[in-house]
Amino acid sequence: MTISPFDLILLLGSVQGVILASLLWFNPKGRQLSNRLLAVLIGLLALMSFCVGVPVMNRWVSLMLDFLPLIVAMPLGPLLYFYTRSMLEPAFQMGVKERRHFYPTILDFGSKMVGWVFVIGLLLGFFEHKSGPTWGHIMDEYDTYVDIPRWFSVTIYLFLTKRILNQYQRNGQNQPEQGQKLRLLRQFVNVFLGFQVIWFVHLVPYIIPSLREPLLDRFGWYPIYIPIAILIYWLGLKGYLYTRSESVDKLAKSTTSELSSKTVEQVISALVNAMEQQKLFLDTELTVDKLGQHLHLPPKLISAVLNQHLHKNYNGFVNEYRVDEVKRRLRHPAYEHLTLTGIAFDCGFNSQATFQRTFKLVTGSSPGEYLKNSSQIGI
Repeated sequence: MTISPFDLILLLGSVQGVILASLLWFNPKGRQLSNRLLAVLIGLLALMSFCVGVPVMNRWVSLMLDFLPLIVAMPLGPLLYFYTRSMLEPAFQMGVKERRHFYPTILDFGSKMVGWVFVIGLLLGFFEHKSGPTWGHIMDEYDTYVDIPRWFSVTIYLFLTKRILNQYQRNGQNQPEQGQKLRLLRQFVNVFLGFQVIWFVHLVPYIIPSLREPLLDRFGWYPIYIPIAILIYWLGLKGYLYTRSESVDKLAKSTTSELSSKTVEQVISALVNAMEQQKLFLDTELTVDKLGQHLHLPPKLISAVLNQHLHKNYNGFVNEYRVDEVKRRLRHPAYEHLTLTGIAFDCGFNSQATFQRTFKLVTGSSPGEYLKNSSQIGI
């Protein structure tokens, strides 16, 4: 078996992509969310490079290429967009709203679903084997024209990303120590925009039936996928080396006067969401370090925002939520079988003394006095 030099470049690119994506995914330095978004982006490019470069040695390889979704391009734009936001916004998280941007990924599975419908229908006796070429033609046509929304998706998200970078600069949030980060992100966007131009030049004749076969016969997919292999190397090495050199403590050590109001708002929003929606305060072993790890925020940044902007220390902030939860459960019939101490421990307190002291500090009365007053007014 011989492999052409171009296919070898693609296969080596896919292997390198898997290695770099793994290094980024498990890299303890830098922000974990950013590393993993970039890792998924590189991993998808590596999978696409493998799909085109792998030699069709036997029937099983051919079936794998026909029925497994190895080319998944719709998430590329959102991944780069959210990678940029996660790099610029310390409190950025991937919530439900953000995940909706990935719903169009279903388009990448279209032709494979058509193939599986045919195979299942064939096994169940709904279709005849001789109709296979017709179904194959449908799959080929789908794969041809689905590149149009793919191209538009990546392009739109690139311009959205570029707009964020421009806004970030106009608002004066590009502090000197973040210049390297901004340059890296601009390079990512510009390189992808250059790739979009190459893709467009290839896409136009590709979607025209009379030009498609001559184009593929002469050039194949190499004009698109050789640049993808280069992208894999460049993105992976740039992203990984940057996280290695970046000091996460730089933001944590910044004084609060250096933090923008937007950053403070985002940190507060993340903290409130962690308490009110995720109810992390119920964890009796929750520490500022553990909370920071969960939110992907430096613990010193959390403490600085709490102290200077909410005028509370970490324990006071968390214990207020615990006290509120104790009060809620004391009024709820479902918890009548529990003792006051049992409820307090269930709400995150780890000692009776801490509970008693904190409850009186927050409410102005002891737990016993609160229960007595509550019963008198019928709560």
